[in-house]
Amino acid sequence: MTCVTFGAVRRLASSRRRVPWVARGALVVLRVYLGAVFLVAALPKLRQDFTPDLTGFVQQVALQRAHQFYRPFLEQVVLPNAPAFAALVTWVELLLGVTLLLGLLTRFSAAVALVLTLNYMFAKGAWFWTPSSNDAAFVAISLALLMGAAGRTLGLDAILARRWPRSPLW
Repeated sequence: MTCVTFGAVRRLASSRRRVPWVARGALVVLRVYLGAVFLVAALPKLRQDFTPDLTGFVQQVALQRAHQFYRPFLEQVVLPNAPAFAALVTWVELLLGVTLLLGLLTRFSAAVALVLTLNYMFAKGAWFWTPSSNDAAFVAISLALLMGAAGRTLGLDAILARRWPRSPLW
């Protein structure tokens, strides 16, 4: 009876050591996935001017579907400055894709991704419980990356964390 008990305790202890690696591995998968999504979204916007597409989306979709509290922002800020917002969205998506794939400034990138995808949700009139809202899933992934320091595993943040261990950016 004693050998079985010690064997079970030993197996339990060894399984606990593996759990952080499983969690970190899952965060790496989520980080790379979200980075690839942003990179794939940004590349077509670099090939041609994104301003007409952004303006068309805001006028034909967002102003009809967006949440009531978000419409004044679209009408008074985004539409009058559509070229600047088109460039901003393009470059932010590109930089998010690159930094998340590299695991560089992951927490900062996750915070920016969180804000960006929340804006996408609000413009589409979606909520977190909307079944077709992939943006809600991206918000959840961004939160996980933000809390989990996902760049410290298989990312450049591991190098930065050794040099500056108290920085909240990685």
